[in-house]
Amino acid sequence: MIWYYMYPSTEEVNDLPMYLYTIGLHELQDEIYRPEGFLYDQFFYNTYGTGNLTMNGKKYHLEEGSAFFIPANMPHHYYPDGDLWDVRWMTPVGPALKPILEKFNLEKGGVYTLHDETELDRILNHMRMLLIEHPKHGNLLASGYIYPFIMEFVYQTSLYDRSEVENIPYENQIKSLKEYISTHFMHPITLDDLCKVVPSTHQHMCRMFRESLNMRPTQYINKVRVDMAKSLLLYSDYSIDQIAAKCGFNDTSYFCKTFKNFESITPIEYRKSVL
Repeated sequence: MIWYYMYPSTEEVNDLPMYLYTIGLHELQDEIYRPEGFLYDQFFYNTYGTGNLTMNGKKYHLEEGSAFFIPANMPHHYYPDGDLWDVRWMTPVGPALKPILEKFNLEKGGVYTLHDETELDRILNHMRMLLIEHPKHGNLLASGYIYPFIMEFVYQTSLYDRSEVENIPYENQIKSLKEYISTHFMHPITLDDLCKVVPSTHQHMCRMFRESLNMRPTQYINKVRVDMAKSLLLYSDYSIDQIAAKCGFNDTSYFCKTFKNFESITPIEYRKSVL
């Protein structure tokens, strides 16, 4: 029987937009009953075996290949049907999580059908290996893969219109590039860096972004950074300088100019507009 529970130290990462609280896997998931709920939001999926879940007053039968999301502090009870129920999970924390949950209507929780768990497994296992191989800074590295995990969860459970993605030219290449950008946006990213992720020339790299996303690579990178900045403006007390630095902008003036280009208002105006 294979199982693991990992609760890495959060001391080094608790000021990040999102950081890892726990990940795990259990081939024979035992019964869990939490009448008061769990402190944090939890993403689950099972690759084989069946189980049962009660959440938010509803009962669900979890078939093989199911995924489920349990919001923080929601009472729940889940347990296996028989001798075998493989369950895997990831628990993130941080101010950037709330707008993601709202965007995909996850606030009340839900049960979904997975199309393919391969990529979720790959990301989860990579996070685990980072925690094992880097005892001191593992959570700092693993936390960079929370956003790709959640987006893969969203994609595989059809929480948005898959047809939009399935018709994108260069779909596989763009998916790899998006994942790289989402985990490195806080650092400088050059065209050369992107060409190492998906081997190509600068010209072809720009063509892929233009035909797939209708923007240049630098525009997309800045869009990711601005989206993260919006979350921090809404759900943190960080200063504009701090937010600029955390989102990969080395110059606050350039950050403010870029933010205004995307949102038509400055970061300060954006923060005030939602208070």
